[in-house]
Amino acid sequence: MDRVAFARLIVRVGRHVGDRLGRDLFSTPALDMMLDLYLRDEHRPISLTSLCGATNVPGRTALFTINRLVECGLLTRYPDPRDGRRVNVDLSAAGLRLLDECIEELISLIDQCGS
Repeated sequence: MDRVAFARLIVRVGRHVGDRLGRDLFSTPALDMMLDLYLRDEHRPISLTSLCGATNVPGRTALFTINRLVECGLLTRYPDPRDGRRVNVDLSAAGLRLLDECIEELISLIDQCGS
């Protein structure tokens, strides 16, 4: 399985767990946001508002999470070049590398379980 297909599987598993066990207790907004950006065509940036909508958490929680991800160097935030009122968000090089590595490690773990 390639990394993109596996990332899609992670998203599906997260949704299933949230649906079955309750999103209020079983949510991972930081991972949801990073995977949303990872799965966009060519990792295109999106607006801050759109990324907040990618999670099922209150707006303040989503903004807090985005700020923490930016502080940790996993996301970048910058003005939209076409509309100065908007702010875009994208995975940083470090965030992309971390997700790639994590997904590869998970794929390897699953492969080891099958052997």
